[in-house]
Amino acid sequence: MDYKKYIIYWNKRNFYKYGSQLTFHHNSVSFKNSLMSPGKSIVFWGTSLNYQAFRNFPQLPLLRKGHTYYLAAKFETIPANSAYIKLDFKDNLGESIKKVYIKQQLGSFEYPEDAHSYTMELMSAGCEQIEFQQVEISETPIIWGDYEFMEFLRPSDELTVLLIEPNHHAIPSIKQKQVEKLGNTMAIASSLWGGGFFISDEIEQYLRDMKDKYQKIRLVSYGAYGNVGVKYYNALLGYSGYVTDEELSLAEIETEKQDLSESERKILLRAYQEPQVKVWYQGVSEEVGFVKTLVNGINRLQEFEI
Repeated sequence: MDYKKYIIYWNKRNFYKYGSQLTFHHNSVSFKNSLMSPGKSIVFWGTSLNYQAFRNFPQLPLLRKGHTYYLAAKFETIPANSAYIKLDFKDNLGESIKKVYIKQQLGSFEYPEDAHSYTMELMSAGCEQIEFQQVEISETPIIWGDYEFMEFLRPSDELTVLLIEPNHHAIPSIKQKQVEKLGNTMAIASSLWGGGFFISDEIEQYLRDMKDKYQKIRLVSYGAYGNVGVKYYNALLGYSGYVTDEELSLAEIETEKQDLSESERKILLRAYQEPQVKVWYQGVSEEVGFVKTLVNGINRLQEFEI
């Protein structure tokens, strides 16, 4: 498994439609149905998907037999606690061999040795409304939160803060050799769609806390979403920034991140009007888009030069 955490979104192709009201937001789905009976499946995911036919990402990750996995269910319901996750493991004939029910926000399960596939369902336990963000599956225990801080630290008076480019369906595993040219490094990844452009109080506070611990702090990104975060904190805190030539417009940022405060807008405007960052990687006029974000471009860092 080449990801640290796999992120699963609402399945637009397979959910309970009768009497349902559905509203798609940028980072979540609002579902309402006061007529649904308890025990009904609200939304369903399977492991098989014909990519050539649907041009879509696989619904569920492939799992290793006999391994333990951790699951985080990020949704809220009305009434409270009125939905749960059901996992159904199947043999080579498609027959169910084991079912697991996860009724809390955090849980774990073991993938059976004799399983060949599995499905996952969000089940109603009297649910009338649900605000669904995502479900996350990981090989390591999940720490609840939107951001993860991964240390690749070594003795130094300088710190590189690397923003891991979101690929929307997974947080990839990061290996030491991929970041060795960056020196003493803290890598920040996000489970949010687009990483929220890494504009958050949590990251800002971390960067401020590091100011007195290091003589020099540099911010590095290797893709369009991380570039926004590097430019933002370069303008806000004055740390040196290194970006690629891929750029999202201010209009695109405001469309995707609708909770931007007025002060954040002003900082972004300054970051774009008076850029003080260095472009360390030149692409070949590659268009920024969804398909491109599925490719993990972290190997670009082998070309990084300060």
